[in-house]
Amino acid sequence: MDSIDNLNLQQIIALFDNSTLGELELSSSAYTLKLKRSCAPSEAFVPAAKPDQPAVKQEIQVSSEVITSPIVGTFYLTPAPDAPPYVRVGNRVETGSVLCTIEAMKLMNQLEADFACEIVEILAKPEQMVEFGQPLFKVKRV
Repeated sequence: MDSIDNLNLQQIIALFDNSTLGELELSSSAYTLKLKRSCAPSEAFVPAAKPDQPAVKQEIQVSSEVITSPIVGTFYLTPAPDAPPYVRVGNRVETGSVLCTIEAMKLMNQLEADFACEIVEILAKPEQMVEFGQPLFKVKRV
């Protein structure tokens, strides 16, 4: 198995994102990596020097956020049955981009991104009912 020094940080972060772990901390001679899931916004990378270690060492924190449903209704990932989805896992979207449609009382309501982000996971099932406050997307700010 590769040592932590040989692992790509993007690979570690991707493995963490696809796991069910709440927190992960890895240390090597070059850095300390702390990953923690959170619904609160935070900066993707936060450098912090440790007093007992060289100043080169950095602490990195990555968190994801959840976008929830603002209304009760039926969740749609596409604007029409034969159309491509608004977003897919891995897509980066800009502020104001449409993420999905929620049908409520025969009205189609488009949910737009409040900030630029990358879609990490789609949590709701297409064409299923969603509740107010139900998590729809797991995202990372970009």
